[in-house]
Amino acid sequence: MLVVTNTIKVKEGHGAALAQRFGAAGGVQAMPGFIRMEVWHGAAKEGAEELKISTVWEDEEAFKGWTSSPTFRESHRGAGSNEHILGASLDKYELLVSRRSGE
Repeated sequence: MLVVTNTIKVKEGHGAALAQRFGAAGGVQAMPGFIRMEVWHGAAKEGAEELKISTVWEDEEAFKGWTSSPTFRESHRGAGSNEHILGASLDKYELLVSRRSGE
């Protein structure tokens, strides 16, 4: 299993609006190997907020299938021109241990 986090820094007051874009139906949810997505919002610090978008995939190949798909290109069209985005970073993690409540 693979978790990919996209950490996006935005100008204070714009995090919630940007997060709404990730709640739209379609897109990534229909991709083979996609398991789930979560959008986390960090409190404002020094004039910036942080969104952490985590997607969980069956494997690296499923994630690569998403990033090379026409659906990916369409969903990210114009993202670089958003004047409220201050920066972003992408990280990948392989799941090694998982525990659930009651285990």
